Amino acid sequence: MNLDEHALELVDGYCNGSLTDDEFSELGALLRSDSSLRRTLLEYRMLDSDLRGYASAAENLPPLSDDNITTARTIRRLRAEVWATVAVIAVLLIGIAWLGFRQWELKPIEQIAAVDPVGQDDPGVAVLARAIDADWEEHSLRVGDAISPRRLNLRAGTVELEFYSGALVVLEGPSLLSVVSENGGILHAGKLRAHVPHHAHGFTISTESVELVDLGTSFGVEVGQDSGTEVHVFDGKVELFKPKRPRHPNQGQSLVAGEARRVELTGESTAIVADDSRFTDSIQLSERLRTRYTNWVNATQTLEDDPRLLVRYDFERDVNAPRSLLNYSADRDDGLRGAVIGARWSTGRWPNKTALDFKRPSDRVRIEVPDTSRSITLVAWLRIDGFDNQFHSLLLSDGWDRVGAVHWQIHKAGFVELAVWNNKDDHANNSRAPFVMQPSDFGRWMQLAAVYDGEQAIVSHYRDGNLLGTLELQKVVPLAIGKAEIGNWSPPPADIRLIRNFNGAMDELMIFDDALPADQIAELYENGMP
Repeated sequence: MNLDEHALELVDGYCNGSLTDDEFSELGALLRSDSSLRRTLLEYRMLDSDLRGYASAAENLPPLSDDNITTARTIRRLRAEVWATVAVIAVLLIGIAWLGFRQWELKPIEQIAAVDPVGQDDPGVAVLARAIDADWEEHSLRVGDAISPRRLNLRAGTVELEFYSGALVVLEGPSLLSVVSENGGILHAGKLRAHVPHHAHGFTISTESVELVDLGTSFGVEVGQDSGTEVHVFDGKVELFKPKRPRHPNQGQSLVAGEARRVELTGESTAIVADDSRFTDSIQLSERLRTRYTNWVNATQTLEDDPRLLVRYDFERDVNAPRSLLNYSADRDDGLRGAVIGARWSTGRWPNKTALDFKRPSDRVRIEVPDTSRSITLVAWLRIDGFDNQFHSLLLSDGWDRVGAVHWQIHKAGFVELAVWNNKDDHANNSRAPFVMQPSDFGRWMQLAAVYDGEQAIVSHYRDGNLLGTLELQKVVPLAIGKAEIGNWSPPPADIRLIRNFNGAMDELMIFDDALPADQIAELYENGMP
């Protein structure tokens, strides 16, 4: 392959965002020395922009009429040309992706795959909205997961379920609930509290001794082992029917706000005192979450005294320095203060915690970490909102031509990477681990960690305290983050600025100058889990 063909491949890769860091640097060097290549790149970019505009226009053209038949012919030809071009580009992208996957086979990392939500069905009828200390017997459900019809065995903790009908249920462990449909379920044991808005009238909770049909209300249900079912109505009205029998409107036993009944397994029903203090509601759940936030704050105060902690950004907005990210490591070095550029403050893992939103290519936080370390641990709490670019930056040293520079990022194709620059021909320190995103993972807070262990010559990646993969290093390089960016990347001044901004939010970032063991990564996750 001659230089011209190779240069054109680099230009193609730049336009579709598939260049590696090394290829990107190579293209920059060629562009500085070849004016014709610069013109070619400009033409490619203009063509790419035109094609996008034509495709958009072709999809939004008005209906054809006898008066614009000439225009219609032109439009048909344009559509054919556009979609033919799109088809060719798609084939090229598939080829590039195949070549890329060949390069990503880094043993012992397993085969890498990303989940494409397009075309998938949603079997869910409810979503796990919030959870505190949830311990599931069979399913490892996480906040944000869609729940299909299934049996939920909550051994401990408290969870909040949002049914697709609009009904909201707070389930307290130990409880056993069968989610049947978006309009209700079966409570076999334990207790729940439900709030049912007007548009969800008819929401039904069944037990072995009674079937409760809501008529727009707030109620609590508790199923005991020997005492049948208790129904407490806090607002509105419900109707009680005998289970597993045909029911007819207005023929059940009505209960209104302030009333409660115990229904035995025999069907016998007696009045009891309604007691809403026995059932957790959404407000109390929010209070418990605030308590978890307070516990996290207390835990981090102890953590800040750890001499291994180089940098800790808690992403709490300082009213006196709203465009700064303050460092709370042991020495409180003000030189480690970050400069917030573009990114906007938003809500973090907890309602009373702040975070930074990274949405636009300009959003970033500038930092400088002058220390050099043989081992390092990076830990971040983040929320991914989408994969718009090929690379999504977490923490990247400026440029890619300095020994020890660090690039920690997520690739759209399905892996998380910690790359440490050795020299342009050496990929030995590019460690990757599978990173699969399910549709329900977007918008959910998660912890990511990367551990570069110079003593053991390995790199390990973690997600939510669990090991994703480990790679042995062929050569250990002292890490020197230096000038860097959170959520973005700055190339060398003469190079093209490739868009690789993070799309989501971040509300904590820690850098340790030591390789933390797996149990300490898990402990950080447990302490920070919302």
